[in-house]
Order: sequence, then C-alpha cells, then structure tokens
Amino acid sequence: MKPLSISEITQITHTQASANTELQITALCSLENAHEGGICYITSLEKPKMLEKLAASAVFVPNAAKDQNLPFKGVFLYTDNPEWAFVLLMKYVDAQQQKHTPGIHPTAVISEKAVLGQNVSVGAYTVIEEGAQIGDNTVIFPQCYIGKNVKIGKNGYIYPQVVIREDCVLKDYVIVQAGAKIGSDGFGFTFHDGRHHKIPQIGNVIIGNDVEIQSNACIDRAKIASTVIGDNTKIDNLVQIGHNVTIGMSSICCAQVGVAGTTDIGNGVILAGQVGLAGHMTIGDRAQVGAQSGVMTSIPAGQTYFGYPAMPQREAFKQQVILRKLPEMYKDFQKFQKETAELKKLSFFGRLKKLLGY
Repeated sequence: MKPLSISEITQITHTQASANTELQITALCSLENAHEGGICYITSLEKPKMLEKLAASAVFVPNAAKDQNLPFKGVFLYTDNPEWAFVLLMKYVDAQQQKHTPGIHPTAVISEKAVLGQNVSVGAYTVIEEGAQIGDNTVIFPQCYIGKNVKIGKNGYIYPQVVIREDCVLKDYVIVQAGAKIGSDGFGFTFHDGRHHKIPQIGNVIIGNDVEIQSNACIDRAKIASTVIGDNTKIDNLVQIGHNVTIGMSSICCAQVGVAGTTDIGNGVILAGQVGLAGHMTIGDRAQVGAQSGVMTSIPAGQTYFGYPAMPQREAFKQQVILRKLPEMYKDFQKFQKETAELKKLSFFGRLKKLLGY
C-alpha cells in the first residue's frame, strides 16, 4: 500500500489518534502478523496484556481505551467501532490499487448497437451484444459475455468469464465475481407423451443496487416475469438460485445454498452454507436457517430453523440431544426385552414372585 500518515488515516476513518500524527503506516495487518509499520484493530479490551507484545505501529481500539493505561508503545486510534474503522481504511487502500487496464481492449467484440457510458473499461476477448447498455465507470474484465439488451448500471465490476444473458438487468454498484452465470434458462420441463419437454424461459433476472454475486454462482432467468435479487443482498460461491425466485434486501446466501423455483425470500434473511429450499414457499423477513438444513415448508418472519427437515431451532436441538442418548436408551431397551422374555417363561406365580422380589 502507499504509505499513509496517522493524520491521513484519522480523516479517512473518522477516528481520533492518541499521538504522533505524522507517523507513516505502510501495511494493513492482523493481530497475528502485526509488524512495524502496520496497523490492525482490536474490538475488545478484555485481554489488555496482548498489547504488550503487539508489534504494530498503530491499532484501532474502542473509545473506552482512552481511560485506560494500556501497555502499547504505538499509536491508538479511538473509535466506537474499531472493525468498521479498519474496513473504511481497507476500502480506501483497495480503491487506490488499479486492478484493471483502463479503456477498451482491441480484442473485445462490441456491437455497434451497444451503448457504453463514460469511463467504461472492457477487457480482452469480451463480447458485448447489440442493445446492451453499460453505465459510467463500470469495469468488465476479460473473457466475459454480455448478451443482447442487457443493462448494467454505473460503477459495476464484472470479473473474468462472467456470463450475463439477454435482457437481464444489473443496477448500480453491482459486483459479479469470476465465473458467475446470470440469466441461464430456468430448469423448467413438462412431461408429455412419455418425454420431458423444455418450457421456454422467456423472463429475465433483475439484480438490485450494491449486490455482490461471488464465483460460480448461478441465477436462472424467470419462466415469465423476473427472478429478482434485492438491494445489498450478498450471494456466495456456488449458490444456485432457481427461476422466478425473489430475494429481498440485505439478505445473505452462503456457499452452496440451493433455492428451488418460485420461492419468496424476505429482507435480512440468512441462509447458512448448504441450505436447500424446496420451491413455492415463503421465507419471512430476518429468518435464519442453519447450515445443511433442508427447508420443506415456509418459515415465519424472525424465526431460526435448523435440521433436516428444518424445524424451529429449539425443537431441532432437543431432537439432537435425544439422538445422542439413543445408544444408552437402546441398551436399556435390550435389558427390558431380556427381562420380559424371562418373565414370559415363568408361571403366573413365578412371575408374581419375581415381581415381588422373592
């Protein structure tokens, strides 16, 4: 990174420094690999002794640290949220690093009927079809395919080998990581005369503002109308979103989530890794689903579900406790079976004596 003074960092992160505002910081680092010239952050001061051996030159700390005599030789940067201050600094440093070659590469194939905004960059061997519209400052990396009538807003990043098929819409500040596919045909077939017949998928995909779609995720176009991803939603690697799915704002789909068609997912929903959702259901706002759960029915707003099939978390955990006790319970059951068999061999009076302890 380009060296930054403590005074520059305080302006970028809206923090207050303890001293030495001209000290130069040359690297962002974690607590584990802190070194001279580096800056890191601590969210809690429960273990202040860790600062004694911290080799960083500066550290973001909570405002409460102002009232403590902490054993650190470097500079403190005080803030309500040290992690967020560090993220702001990361964003600034990241923005200074040029990740693409500006301009249009000579090997790019761009239709004369495509419309590119100001300061658009297009990488080598990318194809942009007729009717496509690319917003200002958007970067399309090498080997991408942008289909007919696709609309991409401003300040987008489309990384290598992304495919965005015809008629799809990506709004502003959208990031699509390498290898993602947007607008493939939905998995729609009808069985007739002993064969599966393809149902044309004539809808599109609409991606809201500030959405990030990570590597090798696939979002299918709608059968009719649109598959919709709401503003600020984040979709992890290898996620499959089926046709006519709607996802609200600020939701998260972690790695290998699979969502079957015509599912309505609300705002602020979290689907942990490898969650599977059957189609034609509703997941309410702020619902959470634990990893590797299989969801067969709709989930009310604000609820946490877990398991296969998914159920309210408390109920699922009770079942897990019982399952762990099954070996012990099975031994007791075998003992009971043996005692019952022995009783059956006895006469009535013999059973009575046995039961009475004679």
